[in-house]
Amino acid sequence: MLDWGSYTTFFKRPVLAQLLWQFFSFAFAFAIFMSGFALFAERRYTWHGHPFGVKEVGYVFAYVGFLGIILQGGLIGRLVRRFGEEKLISSGFLSATVGFALLGFTYRIPGLLVASSIASFGTGALRPSITSLITRRAGREEQGVVLGLTQSLMSVAQIIGPAIAGLLIDRVLLTTWALVGAAVSAVGVVIGWLKPHVEA
Repeated sequence: MLDWGSYTTFFKRPVLAQLLWQFFSFAFAFAIFMSGFALFAERRYTWHGHPFGVKEVGYVFAYVGFLGIILQGGLIGRLVRRFGEEKLISSGFLSATVGFALLGFTYRIPGLLVASSIASFGTGALRPSITSLITRRAGREEQGVVLGLTQSLMSVAQIIGPAIAGLLIDRVLLTTWALVGAAVSAVGVVIGWLKPHVEA
């Protein structure tokens, strides 16, 4: 995680750097969502008159996981062949942004399911698509190192994301928590618009 000396060279290559920053944007938004959702749901939703607990949160995660299985179990390959990774990354960030933002304004189960479905498609499409492009942009002999870099970026996101999520939810800034996740995901959209033409 701390071997940044060998990683800096990858951030000096515009195309690869763009993908790495997009990966970090995805990882950061995902960490905010995953670490904060249980606390958010406990304070926002009720089921049969009582606040969401472990069981109800587990059902939501199972539902999102089931959608992920469908997407990554075969659908993602068809989408990549039809649209390509770059378009899938753009649509993934847009879906994640919309899903996270909608989540902040939901108060009932149907809204939760709609928002989580949209966000699930986005996050489910992003990781394999970005990782695939990163490995293709790196040289064959660099792929192990650059994949190690993505794991380091994921680790950094998993340190910062839960801290931010906990801080916001502890202050009952529930909608703000969701909008921060959406904003981080939206950064990935903006990075995608700033496509470099050449790689150094």
